Amino acid sequence: MNNETLKFILTTFMELATLAAVYAGLRLYRRNKWLRLAIIVVPLLLNTLLYIVYAMPLFFYMAVMLLLCIPFVWPRKSA
Repeated sequence: MNNETLKFILTTFMELATLAAVYAGLRLYRRNKWLRLAIIVVPLLLNTLLYIVYAMPLFFYMAVMLLLCIPFVWPRKSA
């Protein structure tokens, strides 16, 4: 498998994983606060790592999108 094919597969997988994580973290798991945060943070770290390795701006943009979701899933004392 050459480098361009690997980049395409990783990009496609991370796009789908990012969109699924945003939806699942913001909507699906309302009970467990830390699970919601983990659903957002794991793809965020993967996108950051892939941006460092491949220097593709798409991974950076997806990481920023997940970073913007964190204030909405951050656990509060009142909840």
